[in-house]
Amino acid sequence: MNKKNINILFNLIIFYLIFKVFFNNALFYNSIILSLKMFIYKVFPFLFIMMILNKMLISFNFPYYLNKIFKKKEIYIMIMSMLSGSPINAIILNDYLKNKQINEKSASITLMFTTFNNPLFLYNYFLSNFTKKDTFVLMSIIYISNIIIYLIFKNKIVIDTNRNNFINYNKKNELFNNIYNSLESLIKIMGIIIFFKVITDLLFINESYFTSLLKGLIELTTGLNSLNNFPYSLLKKIIALTIISFASLSIHMQISIILSSYKINYKYFYLSRILLIIINIILLCLQTLM
Repeated sequence: MNKKNINILFNLIIFYLIFKVFFNNALFYNSIILSLKMFIYKVFPFLFIMMILNKMLISFNFPYYLNKIFKKKEIYIMIMSMLSGSPINAIILNDYLKNKQINEKSASITLMFTTFNNPLFLYNYFLSNFTKKDTFVLMSIIYISNIIIYLIFKNKIVIDTNRNNFINYNKKNELFNNIYNSLESLIKIMGIIIFFKVITDLLFINESYFTSLLKGLIELTTGLNSLNNFPYSLLKKIIALTIISFASLSIHMQISIILSSYKINYKYFYLSRILLIIINIILLCLQTLM
C-alpha cells in the first residue's frame, strides 16, 4: 500500500471517529472522564514521585557509584526501569544523552530491554485475574525475557568511560528544575493517555479476546482491563503477556516524545517487542507443560 492510499485510509478512520464523537456523546465524555481518573489516581502519583527521586539519585551521583561496580551504564537504567516502569527509562536515557554519557545507537539498543510496566500495577493486575503462583510466574517471565534480550544485545552498547565522571550538581537548582520538568513531561503523558483511551473506546465497543488484544496494542491499561471480563484460561495469559510485551502505542509515543531531540533508531525497539512476545509465549508454554 503506497503513501497516498495510507493517507486516504487514515482520513476515513479520522472522519469515522469524528462521526462517533458527534453521535456518541455519552461514550465520548465517559471515556474522557475515565481516562482522566486513570491518570490522576493510577499514573500521576507514582510516576511523578519516581521522576523526582530518579533525578535526585542522578544529582547525588548514584549512577557514578553503580558504574564503579558493574562497569555498565545501562545497568542503572535497567534497575530503575524495573522499579518504576516506562517512560522512566526514556527520561533517564534523555539525561544520559544530554550529558553525552551514551550515544544515540547505544540508547536505541538500551530501549530494547528497559521498557517495563510499573511492577506494582502488574502485581495487582495479575493477582486480580490469576492465582498467586501464576502472578509470580508471569512477572518472572516478563523480567527474564528482558534479561535475555539484554544478554543478546549488550555487546552492541558502546560505553564512553571517559565521561563517567563525578559531577558536583547544584542540588537546590536541580530539585526545582526536576519538579518543573517532571510536571511538563506528565502533562504530555496525560494528553497521550487520554487520546489513545478515547480512540480505543470509540473504535472497539464489542468485547472479545481479539478486541481486547487490539485495545491493548493501542493503550495498555484499557486492553488489560477489558480482559477482566473473561474467565481464567491459558489464552487470557497469552494475550495479557502479548499486550505487556508490546507495551502499546501509547507508551511508544510517550517514549518517542521524551526522546524527540535525538535520532533514536526505533527498529531495535520494535524488533525487541516481537522478540519479547515470542520469548514470553515460549516460556509460558514451557512452564505450563512442566
